[in-house]
Amino acid sequence: MYLSRLSIADFRNYQQLDLELGPGLFLFYGDNAQGKTNLLEAVSMLATGTSFHASGDREVVNWSTPEHIAHINGLVQRREDTLQLEIVVVDPNPPALHDPYRAEVTQRSLELPAHMQRKRFKVNGAPRRTIDFIGQMKAVLFAPTDLHLVDGGPDERRRFLDRALCQVQPSYCQALMKYRKIVTQRAALLKRIRDNQEEPGMLNYLDEQLILLATQIIYERQRMVKALNELANVYHQSISGGREELRIVYRPSFKSDPASSLAEAPQHYHEQLQAARRKEILQGVCLLGPHRDDLEFLVNEVPIHIYGSRGQQRTAALSAKLAELAFMQNHTGDQPVLLLDDVFSELDHIRREYLLDQVSHYEQVMLTSTDLDSFPAEIIQRAHSFQVVQGHITPDTDL
Repeated sequence: MYLSRLSIADFRNYQQLDLELGPGLFLFYGDNAQGKTNLLEAVSMLATGTSFHASGDREVVNWSTPEHIAHINGLVQRREDTLQLEIVVVDPNPPALHDPYRAEVTQRSLELPAHMQRKRFKVNGAPRRTIDFIGQMKAVLFAPTDLHLVDGGPDERRRFLDRALCQVQPSYCQALMKYRKIVTQRAALLKRIRDNQEEPGMLNYLDEQLILLATQIIYERQRMVKALNELANVYHQSISGGREELRIVYRPSFKSDPASSLAEAPQHYHEQLQAARRKEILQGVCLLGPHRDDLEFLVNEVPIHIYGSRGQQRTAALSAKLAELAFMQNHTGDQPVLLLDDVFSELDHIRREYLLDQVSHYEQVMLTSTDLDSFPAEIIQRAHSFQVVQGHITPDTDL
């Protein structure tokens, strides 16, 4: 699988870009804040439907565009077919324009029909729901934040699982979307109950829905973690010279008896929700469920987020990401498009060479860097190199 063409308009600092791609290694280099990460963000959105570093969709729309609309188009070559993917993002309330020659601030807004979506998807020209768009193209991103997978926050580790599972299993993505809505509705109801505006019995229906979806989400996450363990430990041992063994443990907020079956899990979850109900009402939040789960990384059975060195933590994170890459290929039969956003500057010589060796055989690799000196000469020679300057990309014929 590879992206053969990428067109973006009014996306971040790109007013217009039409880029021919293909199989192989593509290297985008330039100073900071020139648009290298923005380019990979656009590619990643074609796979996941969302930005990996924006808190809201509107952030990707170029703030100066008068149309308030960003476009992403990609032509994807898969084993079985060719797909045209399109995303349109509308920002009805962009930031105000400050005119240096005028005292007042120009406010801007766009009147949208009530039914009009702020983000729209198309596959081969036909409108698609988000759930039907995600995963049409597969991509795995390596970003500097991924190197903090071990010592970062639990939301990062949950996102690590969810991004991969949503691309390979549409049913998981659908369950996750429904679950998030239930959690939001349930939290609002808990607050109303706390304020004596509703009866506690009103929670019963939402509890049933939460348990049904949570069971499916936890089961699929645990299956993925089991698969990751079979892969990640091999990478970790190789990087550490066989001195360390890595084990990834899924830590659910719902506790279950290891001897119990999947069919018995809902009853165990129900009992725990009942026991936690009083505390949840007092706090006005959902305290149990997949949105509270976490991963723990153990090296030689020691939790390395507490006791591990920075090198051990980065080795474990790197091993987990490589395992994610293999997991997605094993489950789809296609090599995902590989995106590496300036991660080599964050790695030492040993880990940098190991990562290059592992990813060099993938069908399409797109990587960014500010420093070409960190790459071996043979990598530079075989790469399609492009310089990125202020949202403009030009092929480099001198490398």
